[in-house]
Amino acid sequence: MGIIESGPLGPFRNKVGPVVGRKHMGQDVITSVYHKSNKKHTPAQFSEQTKFGLLNGFIADIAPLIKLGFGKYARKKSAKNAAFSYNYGHAFIPEGETWGINYPAMVYSRGDIVAPSGLTLSLQDDVLSFHWSAQPQSLHCQYTDLASFLVYCPAKERGIIRVNVAERHLLGFDVQLADDYTGILHCYVNFSSADGKVSGDNKYAGGIVFDDLTKSV
Repeated sequence: MGIIESGPLGPFRNKVGPVVGRKHMGQDVITSVYHKSNKKHTPAQFSEQTKFGLLNGFIADIAPLIKLGFGKYARKKSAKNAAFSYNYGHAFIPEGETWGINYPAMVYSRGDIVAPSGLTLSLQDDVLSFHWSAQPQSLHCQYTDLASFLVYCPAKERGIIRVNVAERHLLGFDVQLADDYTGILHCYVNFSSADGKVSGDNKYAGGIVFDDLTKSV
């Protein structure tokens, strides 16, 4: 049963005949009733479905960073949808007959704050250290800019996220790795303004192997 919300000519919600009314991002939306298809997916449809699931999964795993990094671009759509649209064209690499995520190309944050330069990684036991170079101050590059970090583990489909935890002038930050992490870890950094209101482009610091040979004993 549909419910009219503001008079006989107003928007409605729930099902009315062959259509469904709902509110999305503050707007009244009408869609047709979903009908399940018994047709098999074509190879092209299956490929697109695979890509859709991969990218949505990655974005969901790092939702706090997406919310901050794409919040200003979420006009009439969510930060998640804005990130999905921005990344879709470069997010995938072929893996045999299917697809994988192109981790070095992934973007979770955009903005005017200057990205870190000279990024390097080092690993000692289960502590991963990020290092970056000093940069001259400017309007969008301040010593007090705050760094956020992502260490993503594809094998566990989750990431270690640290938001606004180190000032730019410190030139480094250590991340304690989870005991169950294994394989290649993909590492990223971005800076935000000291008040956290303006973000900058994230930068891929590299992939580093964390396995039984590198874990502390």
